[in-house]
Amino acid sequence: MPRTRALAHAVLGAWGVAQDVLEVAELLLSELVTNALRAHAPSSQQVGVRIARSTADGLLRLEVSDEAPGRPEVRTPSDDETGGRGLLLVEALAHRWGVEEREGGTGKTVWAELKAPDIVAEPAEREVAAAMVRPDQDEPQP
Repeated sequence: MPRTRALAHAVLGAWGVAQDVLEVAELLLSELVTNALRAHAPSSQQVGVRIARSTADGLLRLEVSDEAPGRPEVRTPSDDETGGRGLLLVEALAHRWGVEEREGGTGKTVWAELKAPDIVAEPAEREVAAAMVRPDQDEPQP
């Protein structure tokens, strides 16, 4: 997910997020997008990416929305499996995370929050960044 990571890097860098928090945020966002793109949903599915900040709480919120049914579950893959560790990473690295149903009952939003006490308060007009990602490309769409 190089373009998703680049989006996170650009936005979070502009917000003054510390390098260690920025790197964790890029990893978490990449894992959440990967899970959403692999979810069983219509082939025309788009995945929504939203990055928000709360300067008052010192929190970053990473959200990834998709149209697939069901809820992701943390699992413990065997040593032989090459995948299935994304939510283990999210659980280990996020301050907290969860899943919410989307309005209209189609799909879900998986979110993760990170503590980021050094977030820059200005410019206020950049408090939220969002993009759409298609399964066949990791190219954010405005």
